Amino acid sequence: MIIEITTYKLASGITEEAFLQASNAFNKDYCSRSKGLISRQFLKTDDGYLDIFFWESKEDVERVQETFMQDKDALKFARMIDSMSFSMKNYEVIGTYDFNN
Repeated sequence: MIIEITTYKLASGITEEAFLQASNAFNKDYCSRSKGLISRQFLKTDDGYLDIFFWESKEDVERVQETFMQDKDALKFARMIDSMSFSMKNYEVIGTYDFNN
């Protein structure tokens, strides 16, 4: 499993309300059809936003990274993000420890 973490700020002129609506549309129109995507956590930070994506494989992540900017639904969401603030890192899960019994 791969965990992808992206951090970013909103593009100039984008309100949080408009961005929340865009995030919901992004989930429905893009994420729901992304092969290998297990889940997405969407968070607000002290200085922006953070997404945590859980992917089945490295190949799934690579496929999305190669095609993201050609997808009209992905671009609708991406246009709301300040590209200079955007950061993405991928991590391979090597252990999982659950504490809810």
